[in-house]
Amino acid sequence: MSKPKIAIFHHFFKGDCKGGGEKLILQLRQHLSADLWVGGIDRTQWGRDNAKTDLDFAGQIWDKDFRFEYLHTESTKPIWRQIKRQLAMAFSPKVKELANNYDIIIYSFGNIAFVPQRVKRINPLIKSLAYIHTPPRPFTDQFQTRLQKIPKLLHPAAKVLQKIVLGQFRRSLKAVDITVANAINIQNRTEKYTGFRPQTVIWPAVQTKNFKFIDQQDFYLSHARLESLKRIQLIVEAFATMPDKKLIITSTGPLKDWLINVIKERDLQNITYEGRVSDERRNQLMGQCIAGIYIPVDEDAGITQCEFMAAGKPVIGVQEGGLLETIIDGQTGVLIPANPKVADLMAAVQAMTPELALSLRQNCEQQAESVDEKVFFTKIDKLLVTLE
Repeated sequence: MSKPKIAIFHHFFKGDCKGGGEKLILQLRQHLSADLWVGGIDRTQWGRDNAKTDLDFAGQIWDKDFRFEYLHTESTKPIWRQIKRQLAMAFSPKVKELANNYDIIIYSFGNIAFVPQRVKRINPLIKSLAYIHTPPRPFTDQFQTRLQKIPKLLHPAAKVLQKIVLGQFRRSLKAVDITVANAINIQNRTEKYTGFRPQTVIWPAVQTKNFKFIDQQDFYLSHARLESLKRIQLIVEAFATMPDKKLIITSTGPLKDWLINVIKERDLQNITYEGRVSDERRNQLMGQCIAGIYIPVDEDAGITQCEFMAAGKPVIGVQEGGLLETIIDGQTGVLIPANPKVADLMAAVQAMTPELALSLRQNCEQQAESVDEKVFFTKIDKLLVTLE
């Protein structure tokens, strides 16, 4: 029997986002020698020209050894961007090529409504697997928070839109053969908000071989995307109150300018912002810090905390979401209370002394091995065999 031809379909490469989902599909494409398709791409960030300078991400997308296709180019206008995304998913003629040229499609599920149904209608014999990062968060666990930010007059319309979006998401899941959640947290969240429970859970692939304990220097590290959901403001405030504790922040995001300004205006000499660093620099910092700090709001699964542990570094996390499935309190890090306050993080940093961090190194490395990419690929390969 000939080897099946596989395509991976991801929702979009947007803005400056280089998240766990994006990393995962590039690893999976490499492992399966699959073609990569996306709904949309922001060419100002991830266009072919960026591949010359951004070897870590854009360079991988446009790797000449692999085929890469996209349904549309992302708009720069926020409202039209959302509309254009849905129009491309629903009507792009390229979907016919996707449906007719492959034996198996792996859908990287975040927001890919319409595509699985269209593909199935065009080619009822095609086999597919959905890897679910999360159902759309603005319409699930974050919906009530977002609802409070719009006029009450618009609440009924927002609730109707929520039903439409989640109904379409559910229909998309029903159009595939195998459904896989990236964490128990996401398996439960998907069922709670859509009534559809993914069949199994496979934790995201962590490239543990890329992370090594180097030494221990005098700083803590935050590598989370700079946005409110990662509680960046809380982290900065905690270290602003502890001038004797050094913090290095990497990554980028909507709060980039705010972060640069607050460090300058408050003269926070113990906080250093390095921006979006290369993978090599990230790995170096992880291998040298005292501990990682990662306290996102109800994180889907989370790869960052596992990367820290692969480098032998404990993680100061939070008792929410996927972190509860990987950080063992007191053994591979410290879990501060859900909905934390600045004092909670300060106490955890004070408790995570260099001596304690060193004593947890072996525990961290062992825990990371349980989510190594080899474990992920073995489980995915077994599922794909059942589709052949």
